[in-house]
Amino acid sequence: MNGGPALHRDDKQLVLDGSIPLDSLITIRKGELVHHPIEARLLAARQELVKISGTGKSWVCRHYDAGAKECRIYDRRPQACRLLKCWDSGEVEALIEQDTLGRLDLIQAGDPLYQAVIEHEARYPCPDLEILFRSGRADDPEHLESLANREIVYRTAITAQHRLTLRQELFYFGRPLFQLYRSVGASVRESGDRLVITWPE
Repeated sequence: MNGGPALHRDDKQLVLDGSIPLDSLITIRKGELVHHPIEARLLAARQELVKISGTGKSWVCRHYDAGAKECRIYDRRPQACRLLKCWDSGEVEALIEQDTLGRLDLIQAGDPLYQAVIEHEARYPCPDLEILFRSGRADDPEHLESLANREIVYRTAITAQHRLTLRQELFYFGRPLFQLYRSVGASVRESGDRLVITWPE
């Protein structure tokens, strides 16, 4: 997944003051497949990441203005962007997976969605998708299908209750499990009110 940079502790105030709005962020859950910029391959995220989401088919950073060829939030850009030098990537590479922000760093403890995020992560954890990707099959497909179905019911209820937009939902809960399964080769179809997930033989 490309898009904009992951956020770090130094970026927290940019989110809290609205310079980087929550609905421009997406959560990458621990275990989700991500392109590792140094190893140049897909690996499971070792920790939760919050990053600026992308837009368009090429998934460029949401804050990049292609017409003007400039960053819309340049003066309030995140730490990784401030450190990035085209001629020397050392500083930004040293920042990878260091001192990153997670969702709970950006949601006030009194916000009802704070507890919903904790509950969602405990009930519907993302499996290690790297293992599924490498093996091409699921050891317990019934469990993964059940988890995806229960997760979609949960997130649909919370989204409706709090009137979240799709972009807000992707920050609070990341992508749905069934979409993550698709990213590692599963096929997903609806049958009645359930998702049926088929893994390659």
